[in-house]
Amino acid sequence: MKGKGVRMQANPNRRILVSALLFLALSISETGGQILFAPASAAQGDPLIVWAGSDLPIEEASARLEDQAGKILSKASSFFLPSAEGGYLYGFILAIPLRAKPGQALISAALSLAGEDGTVIKKDLKLPLTIEAKQFKREDISLDEANTQLREAPDPARDAQSEAFAQLFDTRDQTALFASGLMVKPLSVPWRETAGFADERRYLYSNGTTDSSVHGGLDLGAKEGSPVDACAAGRVIFAAKRILTGNTIVIEHLPGLFSIYMHLSVLEATEGEVVDSGQRIGLVGSTGLSTGPHLHWELRVGSTSVNPYYWLTRPLLDKSAVSGKIKLPIEGR
Repeated sequence: MKGKGVRMQANPNRRILVSALLFLALSISETGGQILFAPASAAQGDPLIVWAGSDLPIEEASARLEDQAGKILSKASSFFLPSAEGGYLYGFILAIPLRAKPGQALISAALSLAGEDGTVIKKDLKLPLTIEAKQFKREDISLDEANTQLREAPDPARDAQSEAFAQLFDTRDQTALFASGLMVKPLSVPWRETAGFADERRYLYSNGTTDSSVHGGLDLGAKEGSPVDACAAGRVIFAAKRILTGNTIVIEHLPGLFSIYMHLSVLEATEGEVVDSGQRIGLVGSTGLSTGPHLHWELRVGSTSVNPYYWLTRPLLDKSAVSGKIKLPIEGR
C-alpha cells in the first residue's frame, strides 16, 4: 500500500453518492483512510451491526453505543472480514437494550491502526443513531404449585446454574464467523406464537403472590417431539439440562451473537459441535419451567436479548451497505 491513507479530493460524483447513502438511512463517518458505516436508526430491542473500513490494518478496535447522557448501552470488539474491494473491513455487533431511551444516541469506534513504519495510529470515529420506540405486550401467566416452587423455593443448585449460564455470554469468540445469510425459523412444523419477544410477564403463583419479568425470546407452541433446527450455522457452546429451562442448547453464530433453544425433550447436538443452518439439534418438549410443549427461541448479543425476527428478513452480514464504498476514502492507492 502507498502511504498511510489518501484523502480524496472533493468531486460532485462522490457528493451525490454520499447523499444517496444518507437517503438510504445509512450514516457514514470518515477520517483519512478510515470510514464507519451504520444504520441511521434502530428500534428498542434490535441488534445493530456497525462496519469500519480502513486502508491500514487495524490492530485493535472497539465500538460502543451511548445514550444522550453518555451512558454506555452496548459495546463490542471488532471482528475481521476479508474484503475483495481492497482495504480492510471490520464489524462490530451491538444491541439496543429494551429499556434504552428513545431519541438520539451516539456510536463511537476507537481504532488502533498498524502504521507502515511500525507505529500505532489512533483514530476515533463517531456516528449519530436514532433509537426508535417500540411497544411490547403484557401478559399474566398462572403457575401451578410445582412451577411456583421452581421459581420461588430457595435452590443453590438452580442459582449456581443461572450464574454459570450468564457467564456463557460474557465471552466473544472473535474468530466465530460461521453465519452470514438469512436466519431460518427453528421450527418447520406448524406452530403458534404463545409469547412474544419482550413481553412483560406477570407470574401468578399458586400461593397468591406475584412476580414479573421480561420475556427475552419467543415461545413457539408445537407438538411434542417436533424437530428443532439451528436458525443459522454456528458452534454449540452449551448443551445440557437445566432446572429452569430444561434441556437447553446455545449456539454462537458470530462473535458475541448467540441463539438459545429451551425446554427441549431431547438434545441432538453436543458442545463443541459445528452445526449447519437448518440442521436438527433437538425436539420440542416441556422440560424445566413450562406449562406445555413449546420451544423458547432467543437471540442474544452478549448478555442482551434482541429481536429474534430481525435476521429472518435481512442477512446477518449484509455487506451490501458497504459494498463499493469502502474505497471511497482510499481510491488512488
